[in-house]
Amino acid sequence: MKFGIISYILHKEQEGKFYSYAPYIKEMDIWLKSVDKLLITAPKISGAPAAIETSYTEVETDFYQVPALNFTNIGNSIKSLVKMPKVIWGILKVMRKADHIHLRCPGNVSLIGCFLQIFFPKKPKTVKYAGNWDPEAAQPWTYKLQKKILSNTFLSRNIKVLVYGNWPNQSANIVPFFTASFSETEKRKIEDNFSSPYGFMFVGSLVEGKNPKFAIQLVEKLQEKGVEVSLDIFGDGILRKELEEYVKTNKLDAFVTFHGNKKLAELKTEYENCHFLILPSRSEGWPKAVAEAMFFGCIPIATPVSCLPWMLGAPPAPEGGALEKTTVTKRGILLRNRLFNDLQKDRQFEWFQEAAGAVPENVSRTGFSEENKLMSSAEFNLAEIISLLNNPGQLEEMSLAAQEWSQQYTLEKFEKAIQEILGFRLPNSTKGRTTNHTPQLTTDNSQLPAPNSKLTTENPQPTTDIPKPLRILQLIDSLRPGGAEKMAVAYANALSKNYHRSYLCCTRKEGLLKKDIGAEVGYLFLNKKSSLDLSAIWKLKSFLEKERIDIVHAHGTSYFLAGLLELSGVQIKLIWHDHYGNSEFLEKRPLQPLAFFSRYFDGIISVNSDLKEWAVNNLHCPRVTYINNFVAPPSEKFQSEFRLKGEENEFKIICVANFRPQKDHATLLEAFEIFGNQFPSSLHLIGGDPGTTYSENLQKKIAESPVQDHIYLYKEQDDIYKYLMAADLGVLSSRSEGLPLALLEYAMAGLPVVVTKVGQIPEVVQKNGFVVDPEDATALANAICSYHHDKEKMARDANALNRSVSKNYSVDKVIHKVIGFYRQL
Repeated sequence: MKFGIISYILHKEQEGKFYSYAPYIKEMDIWLKSVDKLLITAPKISGAPAAIETSYTEVETDFYQVPALNFTNIGNSIKSLVKMPKVIWGILKVMRKADHIHLRCPGNVSLIGCFLQIFFPKKPKTVKYAGNWDPEAAQPWTYKLQKKILSNTFLSRNIKVLVYGNWPNQSANIVPFFTASFSETEKRKIEDNFSSPYGFMFVGSLVEGKNPKFAIQLVEKLQEKGVEVSLDIFGDGILRKELEEYVKTNKLDAFVTFHGNKKLAELKTEYENCHFLILPSRSEGWPKAVAEAMFFGCIPIATPVSCLPWMLGAPPAPEGGALEKTTVTKRGILLRNRLFNDLQKDRQFEWFQEAAGAVPENVSRTGFSEENKLMSSAEFNLAEIISLLNNPGQLEEMSLAAQEWSQQYTLEKFEKAIQEILGFRLPNSTKGRTTNHTPQLTTDNSQLPAPNSKLTTENPQPTTDIPKPLRILQLIDSLRPGGAEKMAVAYANALSKNYHRSYLCCTRKEGLLKKDIGAEVGYLFLNKKSSLDLSAIWKLKSFLEKERIDIVHAHGTSYFLAGLLELSGVQIKLIWHDHYGNSEFLEKRPLQPLAFFSRYFDGIISVNSDLKEWAVNNLHCPRVTYINNFVAPPSEKFQSEFRLKGEENEFKIICVANFRPQKDHATLLEAFEIFGNQFPSSLHLIGGDPGTTYSENLQKKIAESPVQDHIYLYKEQDDIYKYLMAADLGVLSSRSEGLPLALLEYAMAGLPVVVTKVGQIPEVVQKNGFVVDPEDATALANAICSYHHDKEKMARDANALNRSVSKNYSVDKVIHKVIGFYRQL
């Protein structure tokens, strides 16, 4: 799978590896466990990776650099508009190539991604919204716009938006989620001794949005009140110098220490040894530092923003996260933050680089500057904190409750949740069956379920419901006896006998195959006169709505009409079946308008592996699979005394192929001329004559051939087995093929075969026939002569090929794969 990431997060490159903020990278590594290739669109800056930065796991990566965007003032907005085309182009490159699109929001680059994903309605997409999803929170207009786009199920199709918290009145594509830092093996019960001196810590970027100055001021006030405390600050950022100067000026060096960025393994020890974590942020998504601290019994002191009230075991804060007084909860302390909330309103900010605290020169800092108000805010939170410090028993209970809650969210559970989001079957799921039942995690807060309550499948309940029958229409342009046309009829007939309601629509020209359509199959003929025949389009649209069709399975060139239907707003799942015969010359295959309409395909079925690879590399469909053609065995009615033309003692060679250049009848004719006089033989050509220059030249060559008296031409035949069972040998001399239905029919009729090494032919024949290079008349002639002279080998190979094709290319073998593919849509 090609996994495309659209992100605003800054990256660095060193020795071919891409580095970024370590917690983000570690999370993405879990997403990437089943990924073959990673495609990234993001801003990139120079410089060596910082201590808190790491690289993606070893996966093949293509990076498409785009500039960072900033709309905080008129000057930066103008600069960003100039950069916009490059950003759009970079995002489109990834979206076109990716099998799965993953957006990291909120951010300005991601905002552009939110708009562009609208043009890829069929590709599976996920969005990790790492910011505050609280509908009542005061946020930048760019964030609100991203929320509106992502919540609109008409604009954002085939997408899951993962948010922190379970908020009311959300659209169906919004999925409560979580994140994790530690594994099941790291879980343990820590009983802390809450006594003086009290250890406090701050973990996060030293930027105004995280408000690290408040943490310093809080412990400063506690020290002034006679409480023995220390504060360890872990993180870096643009405020570090200012904060260090504040500590030095106010002589706080004795109990405030700056440690810079530390790796998680080092922080883990600090979490275990500290009593309290302070996180006075103005905005959060899922505050990792809080969850990590709680995992080891460190009690959080935090502002009631986003899902923090739920994390700490309190009801959601009113009015977008503002509290009138400090509140002691089951698992921590929620700060009185009315002043913070007032200052936050109508400000715009974007976390550009929390990794190392570095911000590009053209990106402004977070826009909060009313320090005179913030400096006094620490005073309002002292009484409750000091009161709590005098009750060590309550603190111990809070510490244990924090551990119990946080240790629910491990890396193992996180990986399972991601697998389910991406559609992978979990190890403990019911074999051969999917279920919509996912029990919710129980928590001690009935007002807000656990963030992953919709995703966990620890105890899936198997369902015994029979899957709903599908209503499937096969779409084909004609019913003349070609390979794609025969398969469309075969699919319609097979599905009608497999529990489903089956239909077939012929768009342009009826033909001999019409009489083969089963009585249980619904039939519609459009008599379409042109590519944009509006009456035919309307007729089909009305039929689909009346019959409540679920899936339109378009064969060959009928994709054009099916694509127009999608554009008209018909609610269907669209599959395109690629029967392209020139698979040896795919580099010359026309791409337009197929590439355009492929954006609206829900799935592509290719008849050989080359066609599948071509579709994956050139089209824009999220699901491409390779499924064999299939063929039914001849019925008893063909066990007749029918004889082909020519003398009875002739070795009768048959070729079923329409008169088209890729079938290369000229090489077969040349081969027949080589051995035609060596032993009695005749050549029987069955196929449609389109009246082209190729077919005219072929008939002229036959008329001038020295063996013309032993060559017989037949028109299209519907009862093809009648002719095959009267022949001695089946031949195909094609220059190019997909998976020729004629070959499968030869095998089912019990014929030995001499064929060319193109398409899926070698895979079908294996060692049970002669496979020669294309356009080699001598090799073709020698193979035919070999069979004529060795009747035992001829019979042995024919029987082996018959058994192989009956086993691997039967109706039952293939139709269940197709139905399974339908069910995935």
